[in-house]
Parts: sequence; structure tokens; C-alpha cells
Amino acid sequence: MDATSNEPFESLSSAQSPRQTPGPAGLIEYREGLEPMQFLNALREEYGDVVRYQSRFGPCFLFAHPEHVQAIFLSQNYRRASLVKMILGEGLLASDGPLWRSQRQLMQRDFQPRCVAPFVSVMLRETERTASEWRRAAVSGADVDVAGSMTRLTLQIIVAALFSSDLSDEESADLCAAVTRVVNALGRISWTIFGAPMNFTPAGTAEFAAAKTLIDRVCADMIARRRRLAVEQRPRDLLTLLIEAVADTGTLDERQLRDEMVTMLIGGHETTALALAWTWKLLAEHPQVDTKLRQEVDAVVTGDAAATISFAGLAWTRAVLKETMRLYPPVWHVARVAMDEGVIGGYAIPRGACVLISAWITHRHDSFWDDPERFNPERFANANQPHHPDAYLPFGGGRHTCLGMHFALLEGTLILGLLSRRFRLHPINAGEIRANPGVTLRQSPGLRARVELRRDVEARHI
Repeated sequence: MDATSNEPFESLSSAQSPRQTPGPAGLIEYREGLEPMQFLNALREEYGDVVRYQSRFGPCFLFAHPEHVQAIFLSQNYRRASLVKMILGEGLLASDGPLWRSQRQLMQRDFQPRCVAPFVSVMLRETERTASEWRRAAVSGADVDVAGSMTRLTLQIIVAALFSSDLSDEESADLCAAVTRVVNALGRISWTIFGAPMNFTPAGTAEFAAAKTLIDRVCADMIARRRRLAVEQRPRDLLTLLIEAVADTGTLDERQLRDEMVTMLIGGHETTALALAWTWKLLAEHPQVDTKLRQEVDAVVTGDAAATISFAGLAWTRAVLKETMRLYPPVWHVARVAMDEGVIGGYAIPRGACVLISAWITHRHDSFWDDPERFNPERFANANQPHHPDAYLPFGGGRHTCLGMHFALLEGTLILGLLSRRFRLHPINAGEIRANPGVTLRQSPGLRARVELRRDVEARHI
């Protein structure tokens, strides 16, 4: 189907018959060394925007066209798969139906653009802590684990902004490690829809359980400390809102509080950290883009304090971040399950089938992106550039568009701006880095770099 088709995507008239969905015959076989993104790329190249294949767990349908993506996101027939419930429980990113609607209504007001502005002071404070660590590394000549640094920074921001708590360096490291373990484990399980064998080992199961227990304990400690405070002494943050709120189903019990906290802790820092790690790599590989970013930041930060930074003035920095998320979308694919028989773009979807949307694939659709493999932030610097709204989906779409989208864009832009103002990164292992496509799109290995102080700024700002 071409990009300009006006055909309805959700229904068939009585005179129409479902189309025959193209795809490989028989059960797909897993080939060792073939990554999921290569697998999906190969399917789309051979069969087009709609592909049906048979996995050991039933039929799977890949939809790459933005119109199909839009129809799936808007339909209530295609519900979230159960995989993420293993760690998120019934949190906002895992639930559906009436429960999801109640949760969304409860929390969405605190994530509107006007409501995230007060979090800027937290973002600036925590970024200054990271800047101090990088400065010490620059002076000593030590290299920096950039990917790990971004993960710790965004975790500290989420914990401080949403839960008014601080984690020690040890607690932060332990929590980051636990999140990494559960995300990697879920990623391995998610590969089964691409033909990989299910492979559980006692050691792997024990590691997952231990990581989940640590995450649960952190959340339980935060909840307990907050409940011990008198109502008038509680900070007015997300945790207090959740404890005191009366949703459609009544007050949230301990399990519901835990699920929402884990959702925010993992969903709120993992994706931004990954986007930043990939951005640092791309900036190092594209010096002209990097130079333009630094020129913008130097013009916007006019005083001696980081507080003078202007989000509105960092248009190019924001465009760089958005273009990074096009090429390396942190949530690179989502799976939905058909609750009943349905039709997408004239193709019949049986009840229980897996429906796949891949931002990695759709973000490279050459009907909507010129030279799609090229890193080109100009795509987002020009607000009038035509592209289908659902051709870009780093934050999902439809009813389930990520609640933290504005928070993440603000946070990522400010971090990039502040750290680019102070430092230049010289990657040590950029050529070794590959995309590690689990549940999220991590780097393997993570970016490491030598940090150089910008001497022209050092005297005035550090």
C-alpha cells in the first residue's frame, strides 16, 4: 500500500473480503546471531508494510505503515501483552481498560507541560552533581562510563522529582543494576516472538527474583517513610498524590502504589538515559551537529549559573535529541494482543494474535523520511516539515501516549545543554557499540569516553 492511500483501516464493508496477508510460510526458525531488528527489517524488505508470520506462540502481524500504527493505537481491541506485568504489575504502562483509564486520569494532570516546569530545579541540581563527577574525571584523566552516568543521573532526577527522596550513591548503583537485570531478562523473553527459544535457567530465574525484590524493597521503604509523616508534613509530590488519592476503585492499596512507583522509576529514567547515551555517541560522530549545539548553548546560557538556561531557547538541542530518538528509539517495539477478531488496513487479525509495532522500522519508512538512515536533526528544527504524525512514535501514540513525554523532553534537553556547555566527550569505544534490542534499546557495550573541560567556559562556570 502506498503512503497516500485513503482506504479505511479498521473495517470492511459487507462487499469486501479480507486481504491475504503476505509473509513466510510455516513456522519461523530462529537463526543464531540474527538480531530482532534484522529479523523485522528482512521481513519488511521482502513482504512490505504488513507481514504475517507464525511463531511457536501463534500468529504475529508486523505493521509498519503509520496509518496502521494509528489504527492499532486508537483501537481498544489491541491490548498490551503480559510480559511487562512481570515487573510493572498493573502500573500505568502495563494496565489496560477501566483500570488504566482510572490511573491515567489520576496522574495525568501532574505531567502536563505547565506542571513539569517546577521540576527544572531538581534537574539542574542533579545535573550539577554529574558535572562535578565529570570535572574530577577530566582533571584526573580517568575515563567516564557515559551510559552508566546518564542512567544514574536520570534515576536520581526521577526519585527526587516525583518522590522527594534522595538515594545514596550505593543505593543508586544497586537500583540501576537491578533495573538492568530485569530489563535484560524481559528482553530475552521478548525475543521469543522473533523465533528465539525460551530459555530459563535456575541462575537466571534467581537473578531476576533478587533484582525484583530489591526494586520492591526500595519502593516499600519510600511508601513506609511517607505514610509515617502527618498529612500536613508530606511533600506535595506524586507519591503523596497516589497515597491520598481516591481513584474510581477507591484508595490505592500497597500493591497498586508499588506498581505505579516501579512504573515511574523504570519508565521514567530508563528511556531518557538511553536517548542521552545514544545522543552523546552521535554527537561525537557528527562534529558539525555538535558544534552547532554548543554554539546554541553558549548563546542561551548567558550568566554564571546553570539556572539561566532556557528550555525554549534550546531548539537545536531539542531537535538533536528528537532525531536521536528517531534513529535509536528507546522503546523500539511494542506488542499488542487482539482481544477479538479485527481488521487493520483490510487485513483480518484473528483473536489472540500478536500485533507488532516497531518504531525502529516505522522511523525508517522511506515514504515519510528522506534518507532515513542519516542522522539529520534538521528534520525537527523545521516544524513545518511534512511527515505523518504516527511516523514518529518514540513515546507511543493514541490513548497510550507516554504520560512523561514532556518531562522527558525537558529533562533530556537540559542535561544535554548543561553538560555540553562544560565538557567535550572523546569516545573510547564508539566503534564497538552495537544496539542491544531487548525491551528497550540499550548500548552494548555502553559508551565510555574521555572527558575534556571546555577551557573557554571553565573559568566562568565551574
